[in-house]
Amino acid sequence: MMVPKPRKLPSGSWFIQLRLGGESIPVTAQTERACAKEAMHIKAEYKAGKREKKNADTTLLCDACTEYIESRRSRLSPTTIQGYEKIRDNNFQGVMDKELRFITWNVLDNAIAKECATVNRRKKKMSPKSVNNAFLFIISVLKYKKIKFNDSFSLPEVKRKPIQIIPAEDVYKAVKGTKIELPCLLAMWLTMSMSEIRGLTKSKSINNGQIAVVETVVDIANKPLRKEGGKEVERTRIQTIPPYIQTLIDSVKGDILCSLSSQAVNKRLQRALEKNGMPVISFHKLRHISASTMAALSIPTNYAQEKGGWKTDYTMKTVYTHTFTEERKQADAKMDGFFNEIVKNADGNANGISEHSNQNTNER
Repeated sequence: MMVPKPRKLPSGSWFIQLRLGGESIPVTAQTERACAKEAMHIKAEYKAGKREKKNADTTLLCDACTEYIESRRSRLSPTTIQGYEKIRDNNFQGVMDKELRFITWNVLDNAIAKECATVNRRKKKMSPKSVNNAFLFIISVLKYKKIKFNDSFSLPEVKRKPIQIIPAEDVYKAVKGTKIELPCLLAMWLTMSMSEIRGLTKSKSINNGQIAVVETVVDIANKPLRKEGGKEVERTRIQTIPPYIQTLIDSVKGDILCSLSSQAVNKRLQRALEKNGMPVISFHKLRHISASTMAALSIPTNYAQEKGGWKTDYTMKTVYTHTFTEERKQADAKMDGFFNEIVKNADGNANGISEHSNQNTNER
């Protein structure tokens, strides 16, 4: 009897999605053979008329999560899918083995309270944001299975914590001359994220003095995955390469500008900061430094949003339409002038500083 070929999930279990008489039946097992055997058994029962059509609410929540994930695998990014699988395998484990028909408002409310009190291996409680994200995924799965609740749930309040920003010049002094100088400047100066920087190549990303985010690299199941485009449409953008950054790019051997893993870059940055007596921050905070620097330089918000590829409250126009207007060039020159001044002060010379950047710096 023919059934779909089992597919191994990142969790290690095997999965088949059966469709019998309009009913969607997820089949999971610990081995490929057991999964195929169970699927054939279910199909044989159905054909023999021994299997009654089950109500969808008899499905286990963990199986419903798998079904939901598989139905969206071709439409969502690998990182989003990986996030969903982590929630299914690690969060709200007290209800994952329950049948949907037994999942009531009270059951979920108690599960939220238990999740908020859960302590991880580092003896830390889950952050309110993590609890909320995990619960919203579960609610999406339940809605997918046509299960809705009239009353809302009380979720933990997400409190904004003040983000410690280190002056850009201090960070530059800490990383100058190291293997992460280029990645750090791409983050602080050109407002690029880790995945964007890891996706940059000389062959595809650089052309005629400009650098484009055309590919990104993310880690899926602890392995790097290269994919086209940015995280969002707005993140696929082009910027002029400042002369100093161009010299760093030219010194890179090979095609890939940053071959280090995200974990390696993060650890090297934190060691460099600690060595120089500075607060330890994550690599992602360099984008915060970039945004704060643009605000301090009074760069108009719309140009700052465009430079960083952040979403706005209005629908963005065509990706590159307004990238190189005169006003945007002036905003870039102002940012270039600021960072060129940092390089100049650290080097004791004007290496890599263009006349336009010098003029802009003097005007300030």
